[in-house]
Amino acid sequence: MWMPPLEDAWQGKVQFYELLFGTWTAYAFLVALWQSVLKEPLDEWRYALLTFFGAGAFWVNHYFQQSPLWLVLINLYTVFFLVSWWTIAIRGRQRSGAWKFAALISAVVYTIAFIMFEQLSRYGVEHWGMHEFCWMSLSFLGFWWLIVWRSRSTVKPKLIAESPYPKPQWRGAGGNI
Repeated sequence: MWMPPLEDAWQGKVQFYELLFGTWTAYAFLVALWQSVLKEPLDEWRYALLTFFGAGAFWVNHYFQQSPLWLVLINLYTVFFLVSWWTIAIRGRQRSGAWKFAALISAVVYTIAFIMFEQLSRYGVEHWGMHEFCWMSLSFLGFWWLIVWRSRSTVKPKLIAESPYPKPQWRGAGGNI
């Protein structure tokens, strides 16, 4: 079986409990950012996908932080993340250029918040004497709270502009033409 060459010496200090704690808190932060600050609620799947892509930097930092290729990989991932952020959250919205710029800059704010949530859990383990099990338990309860909170949301996202691309028409059996 082929496996990429991953040296154990390349791994960073980051741990899974940091990712888990940072993910649900960053998700809640992302919802608050888009609904309260940018005043443009998103579909729930967009929040989930942006959070998933935000958590992807953990993958690069965990497995390649000490690698000679780390700087290249993290910069490539940053470009991927910003293009994804634009495509998923901003593109097609009928808003001003200043708003779109602020929405793009919010990706940086979100990333900093995500890292701060992860660092809070690390600080708790290293300086407060909390076991990582505590952070995992908080995350379990946090994800439960997040699911209940978002399932009760009555906020409806605005529809974005229709796609400029033609929609395919089914012409086969039972088609609309």
